[in-house]
Amino acid sequence: MTRSERGFTLVELMVTMVVFLLTITAAANIFSSLLNQFKQQSKIAETNIEGLVGLQMLRSDIEQAGYGLPYDLNGITYNEAFSSVTPYGDPAAYNDSTANPPRAVRIGNNIGFSNAAVTPEAQSDVLVIKATNLGISAAATKWAYVSNRGALPNTIQPWNNAAGAAIPDENLENGDRVIVLNPIAGGTQRVLVTSGATFSTTFDSSAGAFAAAFQPVASSFETYLIYGISPGAALRMPFNRADYYIRTPAAMPARCAPNTGVLYKALLNHGAASAANQYSEYPLLDCVAAMQVLFGMDTNNDGAVDSVVDDPGAGLTAENIRDQLKDIRVYILAQEGQRDTFYTSPSPITANDPDFGNVITFTIPAGDPRSNYRWKIYTLFIKPYNLR
Repeated sequence: MTRSERGFTLVELMVTMVVFLLTITAAANIFSSLLNQFKQQSKIAETNIEGLVGLQMLRSDIEQAGYGLPYDLNGITYNEAFSSVTPYGDPAAYNDSTANPPRAVRIGNNIGFSNAAVTPEAQSDVLVIKATNLGISAAATKWAYVSNRGALPNTIQPWNNAAGAAIPDENLENGDRVIVLNPIAGGTQRVLVTSGATFSTTFDSSAGAFAAAFQPVASSFETYLIYGISPGAALRMPFNRADYYIRTPAAMPARCAPNTGVLYKALLNHGAASAANQYSEYPLLDCVAAMQVLFGMDTNNDGAVDSVVDDPGAGLTAENIRDQLKDIRVYILAQEGQRDTFYTSPSPITANDPDFGNVITFTIPAGDPRSNYRWKIYTLFIKPYNLR
């Protein structure tokens, strides 16, 4: 039998190579597209998780606004924030006069992070919250009470489980720094208990060792409330304070769009000696373009919101806030995921309050690199539960 020795022609080889290259290119494009989608979805999921965790802290702090605050300072004075120049305004602008009770919430209207693409307000708001339980220490989350029983010794009631054993996670520890309030003193509610010019003391679970000046007097049958503030540090003020603002840190996350910042929770340090170290910052949400805050007010005392304001003004007293503030509305414009060159963002992006109207309009010029990012409006309607 004869054997054919004829092979492939050059044309056949070239056709085969072209088909092979086209197949590889198509597969590579599909793989690249899938990889890009995977990265985008991973970053979007990461952003959503970050938003849930960070904004839950903001939500919780707003709900706790006013918790443990005295309504009457009993004549004492205290220090709050040092005056300084910052990208989010002067922290001392939110200090309360020592002659007046602390206000549970304050708004710094359009004095924070600047973003020219955002209207009607080119600058973001600052939100300041005051309460005893805003700190991150265990002491700040706890409270107790000391009661007088006539001629019998005073008692500090521990929090016990069903078996009668003390619950460590719920009881103040000896050495914690606390304030004490008299719920009703001469017809005045929540009066700060003091010893001369001193408004705080060190907690001791034994009423016999707890400072006598901060306990009910004998035969008064009174009960005083004890609120934890910090674990042993000297106090600047009879509460904790958290400031929420946007700023751009020196090392901004690489995935963030131009002209965005980080949303921070900043706790005012009781031991601060100067403006340089008065805050401990905790980043909550990256790649934020704007934040606006509104107060829903009940000015006619009918139980319903009849006025929504973005600048309540310095004239709003602690009592006004307790009586009139019904909800706090926070609108945050933030990036979702990372840059996607295959995506073009709609423009403008708007956030509208049902009672106030337009709050945020984010306009992205044609060809702007920010148009290749996805943007999300986080909307929080929160009722403070501890103002009264």
